[in-house]
Amino acid sequence: LARLGGDEFVVVLENLGETEDAAVHETQAIGAKLLAALAQPYSLGVRLHSSTPSIGVALFGAQPTSADLLLRQADLAMYRAKGDGRNTLRFFDPGMQAAADQQIDLQNDLRDGIRQQHFELYCQPQFGADGRLVGGEVLVRWRHDVRGLVVPGDFISLAEASGLIVPLGAMVLAEACRVLARWALDPRLETLTMAVNVSAYQLREPDFVEGVLDTLARSGANPRRLCLELT
Repeated sequence: LARLGGDEFVVVLENLGETEDAAVHETQAIGAKLLAALAQPYSLGVRLHSSTPSIGVALFGAQPTSADLLLRQADLAMYRAKGDGRNTLRFFDPGMQAAADQQIDLQNDLRDGIRQQHFELYCQPQFGADGRLVGGEVLVRWRHDVRGLVVPGDFISLAEASGLIVPLGAMVLAEACRVLARWALDPRLETLTMAVNVSAYQLREPDFVEGVLDTLARSGANPRRLCLELT
């Protein structure tokens, strides 16, 4: 972190990910924290003040470049942020900015989809070595108003990056347990197991175990028939 002069500061971020998408994700998350922190009111004398910072971002990676060029690029992006109303973040590369805007829109849609439960569970059958049906694996699909049926590969990484994987995972587990409880009432299905994918982000939650136990108790599903698979 450095102060260039006046009210301009520079933050150098490292280890943002191996791909451009990951770097954009991480930069947005850190930028949002900076904006939120600097937006907190502060007092000067007897008056209360607040700031509306503008953040410009220039990404750099394996290709050699100069510090002067990076600073100019970030400066241009910062003025674009000011022009767009301040208190926001903009990327120097228009393509990155478009991707960032698209990610924000998709993230908002994902949050709404979770709240309105626009997700459907599909069950992929699992067979033993003898060809006998032994269970099923839950696969979630997002029923988007515009995009149609969205497969996990198009939204799970975003859910993990934004923290939405926790409520999404809880919703999937709850529905899977309800299905498992219904299977127990059918002699043809009562011995089958149900496999549910769990993200490492969910496992880090301090109440993860309690949440699983509570979900099982509320659904009436047999815990011995539930298999949690770490993605």
